[in-house]
Amino acid sequence: MTNRGPKVLIVDGDRVIRNVVMEMLTNWGYEGIEAGNGKDALRRVMVDKPDLILLDLIMPDINGFEVCWKIRKEMNVLATPIIILTARGEKDDILKGLEVGANDYIVKPAEPLELEARIKTHLRIKRLYDDASAEKEDLTRLLELSKAVSSTLNSRDIFYTIVKSVGKVIDVDRCSIVRVGRKKGVGYVVTTYENPGIKNLAIDLEKYPEIRSALEVKGTVIIDDIQNDPRMTSVKDIIKELGLSSLLVIPIILSKEVIGTLMLRISRKETNFSPREVKLCQAIASLAASALTNAHLFESGEISNLELEKLAITDGLTGAYNHRHFRTRLDEEFTRAKRYATPLSCIMMDIDHFKQINDAFGHAQGDMVLSEITDVIKNNVRKSDIVARYGGEEFVALLPNTDEEGAFVQAERLREAVKGYRCSGRDRCIMVTISLGVSTFPSPEISTADDLVGKADDALYRAKRSGRNRTVEA
Repeated sequence: MTNRGPKVLIVDGDRVIRNVVMEMLTNWGYEGIEAGNGKDALRRVMVDKPDLILLDLIMPDINGFEVCWKIRKEMNVLATPIIILTARGEKDDILKGLEVGANDYIVKPAEPLELEARIKTHLRIKRLYDDASAEKEDLTRLLELSKAVSSTLNSRDIFYTIVKSVGKVIDVDRCSIVRVGRKKGVGYVVTTYENPGIKNLAIDLEKYPEIRSALEVKGTVIIDDIQNDPRMTSVKDIIKELGLSSLLVIPIILSKEVIGTLMLRISRKETNFSPREVKLCQAIASLAASALTNAHLFESGEISNLELEKLAITDGLTGAYNHRHFRTRLDEEFTRAKRYATPLSCIMMDIDHFKQINDAFGHAQGDMVLSEITDVIKNNVRKSDIVARYGGEEFVALLPNTDEEGAFVQAERLREAVKGYRCSGRDRCIMVTISLGVSTFPSPEISTADDLVGKADDALYRAKRSGRNRTVEA
């Protein structure tokens, strides 16, 4: 990874002087940018955002005094140092230059050692100013986050507020809070910035060496190069597929015990996590500690709560999500698909001739078929897909980030899997088939979540009318 030096803009109408100064800047480790006139200088300031400006007074269009004034007053660029570098050395010119906003004034020909020293001094002052401004911004964010955390007793809202705050401040691809389970080697992803739907997802810490390392040292773990860090050897191939380059794990500590971690992953190639970003995340992790401990339950209590929640959102017979929970997730996923312009597909499914199964084997065996068909469906979708019992022998699957072609392929996979099912516990069993209807957003005919389900339902009925055991697209 290469880190470029500070950007220095040289503004001078004389190409020869620009070339000489550009060569010196390069030798001193700076990234030189040049402009031959005032208008080009103003454009460069806006586009390239230089860290320092060397400005001549004599130019073919706008003189340096006016350029300096425009930078300070009209463009409101106040922190960037401006050094006037000119052949005009009269006292009045020096005073005027400082009055319009210049930080320093050097008369040509400039001694290289003096010019380098002046540039270093003003860049050092600018860094101090930037650091002070950044600390003020971070303190403001921490105060706002503290207020947000204390304004709700809902731990899930608190956790997502925390990761969302990190995602807004830092250019991060993935940000998660992982709670350490009482069971050794198990963690729970409490929430993630990139997928708000994840809640208490159990993970095998054996597959997360970065978390294990943070737990062992009870301190911050920074891995700047995932592919070449020996700690990541066992998982580097998996992470490579995700395009991630660096990661940061900060332990969340309460009473000297690590109860969780704040984990960030990035894919940016030019820069790693900065000291400021690490410091800010450490402060956020401290805020998370009090919130996380309220949800850090004993294993038995944790299981009880999860079981109560499961009963509230699942169908008692099949174990699939119930209709009410499906409606909640449908609204969430549809809103997300519209906001981020990502595809969302819906598959409606109905068991063909289900009455014949009840008539042949009785309702108890029919219930078993419903339960086992649910397992077939759940075993043939992704973890991110949402499967629910829609009513009777009808099921629905919601497929985030899946386009029309992908949804049709998935529907056919489900149809074939069900077709291969055989009733358990009986010597004789009829073949079970399903009919499927598929719809996908975005579509000119779909503007609401109800439209998405309605179009899939219409397609399902066309599949049944046209002979059953087939998939029809809306």
